[in-house]
Amino acid sequence: MNSLQLADIFHALCIIAFLLLIANIIKRSLLKGLIVPSSLIAGALGLVLGPQLLGQFFSLSVAGENIWITQTSVDIFKALPGYLIVIVFAGLFLGKSIPSLSESLNSSLPNLGFGYTIAIGQYVVGMIATLLIIIPFFDLQPAVGALIAVGFQGGHGTVAGLGSTFDEIGFTNGLDLGLGIATIGLISAIILGTIMSNVSNKREDEDSKAEPQIGEDDDLRKVKDRPIGLQFAILGAVIAVAWLLLSALQLAENAVFADSDVAIMKYMPLFPIAMMVGLVTQVLLNKAGVGHWSSHYQINLISNLSLDILIVSALAALDLSVLADYWQAIALLGAVGVIYSASVYFFAGSWFFQNNWKIRGLGELGQSMGTTAVGLLMLKQSSGKPQAHIKPFSYKQPLYEPVVGGGLVTALAIPTIAAIGAKAFAGIMSALLLIIVASFYLTAKRAK
Repeated sequence: MNSLQLADIFHALCIIAFLLLIANIIKRSLLKGLIVPSSLIAGALGLVLGPQLLGQFFSLSVAGENIWITQTSVDIFKALPGYLIVIVFAGLFLGKSIPSLSESLNSSLPNLGFGYTIAIGQYVVGMIATLLIIIPFFDLQPAVGALIAVGFQGGHGTVAGLGSTFDEIGFTNGLDLGLGIATIGLISAIILGTIMSNVSNKREDEDSKAEPQIGEDDDLRKVKDRPIGLQFAILGAVIAVAWLLLSALQLAENAVFADSDVAIMKYMPLFPIAMMVGLVTQVLLNKAGVGHWSSHYQINLISNLSLDILIVSALAALDLSVLADYWQAIALLGAVGVIYSASVYFFAGSWFFQNNWKIRGLGELGQSMGTTAVGLLMLKQSSGKPQAHIKPFSYKQPLYEPVVGGGLVTALAIPTIAAIGAKAFAGIMSALLLIIVASFYLTAKRAK
């Protein structure tokens, strides 16, 4: 890489920093109290100020060089998410006290049943809408049906991280469509969550402290004994092992299915493998008695910064021509996802949660439409004493996020549709949804 390319990357990162600064000022002055990520505001600003809109008419030059958002900056923005998402997912479970399987099930079975019903159901309704409406009336690939679940469950970061997968299967519009659907999910989650938070709770105890999530047990006085360089090294080692593992899986697939058209691992992105390697790494560190080597607090700083930069860059690089051409499909799939998710909450929430279903279900709804962070914020906002609801929500994550919350199913859905077809995938997801609902019903009945 030559110095000019390095200078271009440095320029792009400086622009992202400036956009985040302006976004935080806007959030703290004009949008105070609203659950709107500053990175989302910054990304929207970058899109408006970029070469597709205002950037056509405005530039800022210093010493004869344009330092504003150029097309080169946008090209760098497009490339960043595929790398940054790996960092985010590699650190997801590092530094946490991972509960045992029995602990997770005993504490969070209703949350798991509810969460998986929404997650898998989003694939089902998305594929049905695609087969009945999207394919007949829009010139889009069948894989678009998975974008409700990918965008709602995984959020902007996961969609952006799948950019290379979209390109590999020839679904070149997938990234922009997915980001548009993810935005609909996030905004809908914020609006619906805010309304239901006010309905569900009168905040009887504003001073109550939430019980920490899994592993948020860092003693800040000990953080200085866990240097940031060590956390960087642990993250790097996890990513390196994940890359080697994925390469081995791809070689094995190529060898076993050399004479067939099966190619799923070939399109598998790195980030879900990095998440699983990070989870196993933390379990091994905990069993060896050195789990404290990884600091959840410091790894979160690295991961959150990576996620902020990822979201800003992904949104600022959106192709507006794709949104203009396919806005009806985006709106349709977004509406289908919101209606289905809200229907499960309102009509089945009390069946999954015997007590406080409006609050407990709200956390799961927030995660199912706008990522884990939104779900957690919903719980804290809707209950004056959220600790009882946060514990099962947190204990669910090791059995949920590695699978559907940006995990293996999320990553494999797109290449699987390309490999076996939309109808077969829709049938598999429908059968899986029935199994999940029936299993929860039988388990809950035995528990009574």
